[in-house]
Amino acid sequence: MARSSSIRPLIIIKTVFVLLYTYGVLFTSTEACDGYKIKINKLEPCAGNIFKLTNPKVDLTKACRAVITGCMDVKGFSSCKVTYDIKKKGMMVPFKGEKDACEEIAKATKESDTASRLKKYNISPNCPIKSVNACSKEGESLDLSPYKDKFRLAAGQYTGTIGFDCDSGKSCFKFDVEFKRGK
Repeated sequence: MARSSSIRPLIIIKTVFVLLYTYGVLFTSTEACDGYKIKINKLEPCAGNIFKLTNPKVDLTKACRAVITGCMDVKGFSSCKVTYDIKKKGMMVPFKGEKDACEEIAKATKESDTASRLKKYNISPNCPIKSVNACSKEGESLDLSPYKDKFRLAAGQYTGTIGFDCDSGKSCFKFDVEFKRGK
């Protein structure tokens, strides 16, 4: 029969191992918002030059804020249609559609955060939109914490194309983005 003095060190070693393992799992899975990360595998232009992105990057912080860096050159337009074709890995039905950019900008400016960002970059809340070069400032971020309860459903790999057909020309971007939990 094992003596209690020989069992105690074994229990302590197992406990330490479990605690270190748990700490390691928690530490690596909480590097960003609830363990979720955004990774842009590809973001490239496919046609036109109405919108031009320079050094785009998105990071997700532990505080559930999306830190967006880079610049966007926008040629002015009076009307613009946005088409999108987005596929989520593992889902058979793609998200496809078309939106009027002027209507969407007007809707978005009803949110004070969006309105203040557009004002900061001298972008009109209504069409026509003047030509502008907008660069994000150091430390600028968007709060995603109100959407944390949707992260599990949104997690996955997305590929697709977003096109812009404006009265002043066309633009298009192809992308491959991962929104996932863990490593």
